[in-house]
Amino acid sequence: MGKLTVGSLFAGIGGIDLGLEMTGGFETVWQVEKDEYATQVLEKHWPGVRRWGDVRTFPPKCADWQCDLITGGFPCQPFSTASAGRRVAIDLWPEMLRVVRDLHPPLVVAENVTKAVIERAADDLENAGYTAPYFPIGADEIGADHPRHRWWVCAYTDHEIQLPLPVNAEVACVQAIRDGVWGWARFAERCRVSDGISHRTHRLRCLGNAVVPQVAQFVGEMILAARK
Repeated sequence: MGKLTVGSLFAGIGGIDLGLEMTGGFETVWQVEKDEYATQVLEKHWPGVRRWGDVRTFPPKCADWQCDLITGGFPCQPFSTASAGRRVAIDLWPEMLRVVRDLHPPLVVAENVTKAVIERAADDLENAGYTAPYFPIGADEIGADHPRHRWWVCAYTDHEIQLPLPVNAEVACVQAIRDGVWGWARFAERCRVSDGISHRTHRLRCLGNAVVPQVAQFVGEMILAARK
């Protein structure tokens, strides 16, 4: 069986994309990201992948954008408690849903900060013909020393499979994923030290918005295990 192809909306610096590819079972084939600095990071690490700059005009009719899985951590600013009630960004979930309805991949993975937002996404995906279970996973559950709790929905059209698998150690590679999360304290310590690196504020902003790749890897492993 070949690798599952992935289309990435709101790709950021590729945290979800990287995590899925770390399973060995996924290949990123297109990315949508409007931030200039984040796009430079994507171009560096995925040089051969097609990109588009605005989810609101995606997909263009100039090419075939079909894929096995569409993923997206749609912007969390409208829902995050860190915004202290300020509406600092527009809700782009409707745009992701539109793309999903247009391309109708067999798998959809979406991520955000609150249960209510993911519940709404799951309801919309169910109405679009998917089975759409949702669940929380924190970075601490795969070995990090900070929680970074996030909610995920894994939707699928093959109603013969069942997701999610238990988040306990039932997926055989969980221990390997946990062992791969190394140097968290040292990384976090260095991340806040000013060392004169160009574009440092861009890097911190992108890191703050990014998904922990090992969490996305765990989600990917659940999908692969469920499809066996």
